Amino acid sequence: MKNRNVLIALVILVVLSILFGVMLFVFMNENKKNVEQYEKREIAITINGEREVYTFEELMEISQPVDFKAIYKPSNKEPIEKTYTGIELRDLLEKLGADLENMKQITFTAKDGFQKVYRAEDVRKETNVFITHLVNGKPFNEGIDVMAYEKEQEDGGPFVVIKAEDKVSQNRVKMLVEIVVE
Repeated sequence: MKNRNVLIALVILVVLSILFGVMLFVFMNENKKNVEQYEKREIAITINGEREVYTFEELMEISQPVDFKAIYKPSNKEPIEKTYTGIELRDLLEKLGADLENMKQITFTAKDGFQKVYRAEDVRKETNVFITHLVNGKPFNEGIDVMAYEKEQEDGGPFVVIKAEDKVSQNRVKMLVEIVVE
């Protein structure tokens, strides 16, 4: 009886290991598109079901970057007001033909597959949601660095979505690769 229980436990462990491996393989393949876009420094934008891929330079030609102030709050430090430079999402979407009045939500996707959904009301507010590329006049450090809070520059670049009205920077999307307007 004891040997049977050990055998059942081993079979379950093997099956779970195989399932984990398959799921990891599927995730890595699904996420490959995000990684490629990140490496090319591109952002895909889907409006009305139509997906277009842009470089940041192309987006800056459509909507001029502006400076704005927002709070940066690392978990172990006091909040710091910084000056960011980026494209106002409201202006960009309007120029790309999005129906701002009828959109319901905007989904942002990061290189690693992380997604954050903003309410349409947040994007409709003027000078509230930005796709940023500079902090205090310098580019964001690329990727995620667990020690970023100790450095002068923030991590998560090259592009970070920032909601300017946030008081503790909890709604940021680092390593942005995709925006879907619904």
